[in-house]
Parts: sequence; structure tokens; C-alpha cells
Amino acid sequence: ELNMGSGKLRRLRQWLAHKGWPEQLLKRTYFYSDSINDLALLSAVGFPVVVDPDQRLESTALRKGWSLVRLDRRP
Repeated sequence: ELNMGSGKLRRLRQWLAHKGWPEQLLKRTYFYSDSINDLALLSAVGFPVVVDPDQRLESTALRKGWSLVRLDRRP
């Protein structure tokens, strides 16, 4: 399975289970991303942060009230 899109979330859940850690840890976790491809993982964590997001992710973040960071300082 590819470690992309919803595959990232499945792999993270598998890793947590392997470690014997509860999935509820995700609700205390920060995840940073700039791509709509990470929507599943951003939606699963308690503290999603989008950084210089693509247009679709920015729209989603604004609608969901997620933190938004802009670092791109190109003129």
C-alpha cells in the first residue's frame, strides 16, 4: 500500500496499534501539510495545521477553522 493520501492515515493507525498505543493519541497530535492529498490525516488529528497550502486545501482549512501558516515570501 502506498504511503499517500488515506494510505498515510492507515499506516499511522497500524503503527500506533503495533506500538500498543491508543488511536485516541491522534486527537492530541499536530500534523502539518501543504497538500490536499493529506486531507485524511489532517482530518484525523486534533491540531491540523496547513502551511502555504494549495488552493483546495486552503479552502478546506478555512471552512473547517484549521490553523493556517503562510511562509512563502516570494514577491
